[in-house]
Amino acid sequence: GRIYAPNELPEDVRRQIPGLAIGGSVYSESPASRFLIVNGQVRHEGDQAAPEVTLEKIKLRSAVLNFRGYRFELGY
Repeated sequence: GRIYAPNELPEDVRRQIPGLAIGGSVYSESPASRFLIVNGQVRHEGDQAAPEVTLEKIKLRSAVLNFRGYRFELGY
């Protein structure tokens, strides 16, 4: 499915996404070795990053998240 930039999401959806503070990340060619620090917690691909927000993929300088079926890419 389509991956949106955060500003492309419908405004009502953007307002409902919980706050996501990215504190750091580690990228690796091996997906099992990747992690993202979100709101002070270490999260891996497939983990819940915040209520109703799933961390789908960690990239070198961004992450793909899913909120209520809307996939979006957040740069950091």
